[in-house]
Amino acid sequence: MLKLKTRILAGIAAVSISAVTVAAFAQVPPPGGPHGRAPSAEQIAKFEQMRARHQAQLHDKLKISASQEAAWKLFLDKTKPAPFDPAARPSKEEFAKLSTPERLDKKLEFMRKREAFAEQRVAATKEFYATLSPEQQKTFDAEFERMERHRFDHMRHHDERRGPPHGAKPAPDAAAPAAK
Repeated sequence: MLKLKTRILAGIAAVSISAVTVAAFAQVPPPGGPHGRAPSAEQIAKFEQMRARHQAQLHDKLKISASQEAAWKLFLDKTKPAPFDPAARPSKEEFAKLSTPERLDKKLEFMRKREAFAEQRVAATKEFYATLSPEQQKTFDAEFERMERHRFDHMRHHDERRGPPHGAKPAPDAAAPAAK
């Protein structure tokens, strides 16, 4: 049981690291799209444009040389987000028909696929990073840190908009006057 927990935690960590690593290069809608719906063609096009813009900005900031261009293109190819596949996830109705162990198996299978995808992205990032000069590595590190901060702030803001977890009581507001 401890090995399973360790593997699940390692998988979650790997997925988190890869998501952060590639977010600047691969701004794709989450599976299921906003509010649980599949992303529209318009949303996918918007995210692709954003992704291309971020890639161009990073390319310019890193000052990729002609000799590094092949490594850059390989990096982009290897870190390209997987296309949205609605068949990859069961529908709510299909999922509801499964027993708890079957649901857990499906979730674990999905996590393993994401972990393998994350490992591929991390390896591609390390491979590309090794081709950069020390100055370019500093730039890459700074861009990665900036992107992580942005992602953290965005997630925190998203959590604040959603409110407290289900069943939790909201924190008392310090600015509110005490009730008498």
